[in-house]
Amino acid sequence: MMLFLSLLLLVGSPWTTLGQQDTRTIMQFLNDQGLATLSGFLVGTGLNQILDDPNAPATTLFAPTEDAWTKLPSNVLIGLATNSTALKEVLLGHLIDQVVLAQYVRDKDSKVNYNGDTLNFKVYPNRVKTVEGATLVGTDHSLVNGVVHMIDDVLLPVDTNIGEYVAQHETDFKDLFGLLVLGRLFGPLETTGPYTLFAPVDTAFEAIRDTVTALINNRTALADVLKYHVVPDTYWSVGLTNGMKLPTLNGDELTISVGLGGVQVDNANVIQADIHTSNGVIHVIDTVVTPGP
Repeated sequence: MMLFLSLLLLVGSPWTTLGQQDTRTIMQFLNDQGLATLSGFLVGTGLNQILDDPNAPATTLFAPTEDAWTKLPSNVLIGLATNSTALKEVLLGHLIDQVVLAQYVRDKDSKVNYNGDTLNFKVYPNRVKTVEGATLVGTDHSLVNGVVHMIDDVLLPVDTNIGEYVAQHETDFKDLFGLLVLGRLFGPLETTGPYTLFAPVDTAFEAIRDTVTALINNRTALADVLKYHVVPDTYWSVGLTNGMKLPTLNGDELTISVGLGGVQVDNANVIQADIHTSNGVIHVIDTVVTPGP
């Protein structure tokens, strides 16, 4: 027993040696780093009291950078700043009641935040790590009452699934919505996942109207083409690399190209990336992609 206690004293807390723990609290660290927006919001909601207590149970905070808050649409940021209940919910969504060290995060890990919601992690071949689509920036900051990870996006609650998003955005996806229903793929995109949907806009279908008509008359072929646009996993844009092959629901693989002009999926250009949904992510593309013979 004495030997065990001696070793424990030498090692310190479970995360001391892994992240160069210092004696500051999480709140002290945020203030020292100049994270004024996050610090101000924490004070405004009273959450600073937990994060400034050196004797509080260990907490992991995924801390949005100043740039992350700036990226939010102004109406969203103003809405949070003027609604303390909504703001507190958002902030609690960034907190986990245990120590999470980035070096031990594995692909498809998940943790439960203070709201009781699941935070999903992805680790990509290019070594980028994300939590709910936000990239973990830099290294762990191990402090006396927990760990801070910097992230490049604010984690906002998401209730809309992929199917619902497509259905609610008729301006861009009227054709896609109708074809997903006909191809019996709309249901899975509402109820299962996670998925990555490469979603063609209506103009992409208009460019191949004769082909679309033929597909409507052959539901098996229609389903095959639609499934070629769906990957049974979550691929945020930061995880897409040049030459990557993504297996789709129809069994064939999409080829990713990344260059100065942006990201391509086969011969389609990604024109809007990283639409966050409750069961995956949507990337909007300008061309309908079709599986090989």
